[in-house]
Amino acid sequence: MRSRTALISLIALGAALGTTRPASAEDLPSVDTRTWRPSTDHAANLVLEPVLTPGSWNWNAGAWFHYALHPVDLEPPGTADKVRAVEHAIGADLTLGIGLGRIVALGASVPAVLYQSGQSESLPKTVMGDVGLHSKVTVVSNEQGGFGLALLNNVLVPTGARTGFQGDGSTRVGARILAEYTLLVLGVQASAGYTLRTERRSFGDVRYGDEIPWTFGILMRPGILGVDGDNRQLWELAVHGSLPAGPSGPFGTGDPGSSKLSPMMLALSDRIALGKQRDFSLIAGVDVGLTAAYGVPTLRGIVALSWAPREHDQDHDGVADDVDQCPEIPEDRDGFEDGDGCPEIDDDDDGIVDSEDKCPRVAGVAQPGDKNGCPLPEGKPKSESP
Repeated sequence: MRSRTALISLIALGAALGTTRPASAEDLPSVDTRTWRPSTDHAANLVLEPVLTPGSWNWNAGAWFHYALHPVDLEPPGTADKVRAVEHAIGADLTLGIGLGRIVALGASVPAVLYQSGQSESLPKTVMGDVGLHSKVTVVSNEQGGFGLALLNNVLVPTGARTGFQGDGSTRVGARILAEYTLLVLGVQASAGYTLRTERRSFGDVRYGDEIPWTFGILMRPGILGVDGDNRQLWELAVHGSLPAGPSGPFGTGDPGSSKLSPMMLALSDRIALGKQRDFSLIAGVDVGLTAAYGVPTLRGIVALSWAPREHDQDHDGVADDVDQCPEIPEDRDGFEDGDGCPEIDDDDDGIVDSEDKCPRVAGVAQPGDKNGCPLPEGKPKSESP
């Protein structure tokens, strides 16, 4: 009898709490307004990540901590005043990744808001986000530098809170093509793709549909500037965002308020390898909002620590990673400067790469046939070369 009475009391209390919840809680959107998610690849910066996968059964784990200033501003109809729906937000993402074979990698990310505050009384202080499942497939490998291509896929599972701007309430499936061209110490990357929403959402006069995510950026090892003699750092400068793929148009075209669905941000970061064996990495950077879309902060600061236990000659060139100036690219072992761990693509500096130079150790000139890269016969003018 007592247990029955207690059960009835709990039901009554729950009903009372439900009926006394602030009405404004229903006004919060059932959408995920996040505009940045970390990669599950240990070698990634804030936005850009390599085409290459970590390698068979190589795994990594990371913890990303971030603070966002004014990530969600609302503009109620009929007024020019902004409402800071989310004014401050402190969040964390836990990531895990593993390589399968030479060209496939899988990963998972678990996001959470540790604390957020804003002008909405019903805004939850702590919420979970939508869990992400990720994969990467290297289509064109660029271990020796040059052009590389990869396919990135992700599935976002609706685990997030639907009243805290962190949950969409439906599954989203996305795919991107990542293209990269690298010259060992300098690289350029671009990606574009499509994200499918299995259910469309509306918030005010904005209708959420499918998206076209994109990125573009430059990666540089500051050692070429004499800044990082141990070659431990990787600098990033990137822009990233997405465009609506319907029913709204990009940058305010189409539906009223659709400009809120075209986020664009500028990211700057530095990834630093730590420890003698470089199994740990510290990533630090900022993300600056360039548009007024939902989820675009005035400023976002990010700090992360990643751990990737490895064998310590990951490119298998016989040069230990702690002294290898190109730890991810194997030395060419041609008897010329083999101790630095980097392949030399033009040993004689004559402007003709060794793979096409028939005299790779003697400076020459471009010629057709089996004399390409060789010096001209003595006394023969350069203009008379065949």
